[in-house]
Amino acid sequence: MAHNPFRKPYVFSKKWAIWLGLVVPFVLYTDLTSTSAKKSDRVSTTLTVILLFALIPWTIMRISRSVKGKSPQGKSYDDAGDIIEGHVLNLKLGYWPRVKVQARLVDGVVEIPTGKIAVSEIKSIKAKDPRSLIVKLPLSIFRLSFVLIYLNFILQPFLLLTLFEIPDHVQKLFNGPQTISRDQLYEQLLKMKFFSHFVHSQALLQPFLIVLSIVLIGIILKPFIDKSALVIKTNDGNSLYMHFSLSLNGYIALFVEGKRLKRFIKKVKKAQKRSRKSADE
Repeated sequence: MAHNPFRKPYVFSKKWAIWLGLVVPFVLYTDLTSTSAKKSDRVSTTLTVILLFALIPWTIMRISRSVKGKSPQGKSYDDAGDIIEGHVLNLKLGYWPRVKVQARLVDGVVEIPTGKIAVSEIKSIKAKDPRSLIVKLPLSIFRLSFVLIYLNFILQPFLLLTLFEIPDHVQKLFNGPQTISRDQLYEQLLKMKFFSHFVHSQALLQPFLIVLSIVLIGIILKPFIDKSALVIKTNDGNSLYMHFSLSLNGYIALFVEGKRLKRFIKKVKKAQKRSRKSADE
């Protein structure tokens, strides 16, 4: 369901307000107190600052929240279009196609697709691989081996660039004499025990293609190797699971999803502390 991001123009993000309050006055003060600036320059600078540091960030914030299905205040909508009170964790499940899974913390109760539980009954809440250690251990060894192979070949382009390409380009740029040929440098590199183990080519294309193939293989195998779930263990020994899938589109998305999970878990733990405190009183 689409939502208008400009429903209430006077409502804005706290982060946007802090940014506006810190940056804009400083820039405007510098501009208005400048003795060398003309009146027309001051007017244009003031308008530019307001546009760049106020209007554009505000517009980006409002549109991004609308695309994510959130209200101008950052709250989430349900399927009926009503604002959900409390804290909401939105994740995706599956890869082709991806569907939304949601956890909510409303009035001291955690709601996930598999059930509801009061925070006072929660023993622990974690985001982890829910499979047994017998399954996870060989997969972890395979993943570690895969990462080591990747690092082995990703270091080759880095070394070849820093040792061959960049010095050669700098010498040509300044018309300097070539002190050593590429072949001689490569031979000396292979004589060093540490580098000789993983530098296999003098050309940049070969290690780059190997790295690219490793990345593609990793993307293909990821849905079969990585399994994640929000695991909630109760005081009576039972467990609730909300399975989700981490993104395939790079480390930034993984970082964002990880921050989102940690934020929700932290809020649940804070609700637990408040519940225990009120129970003691």
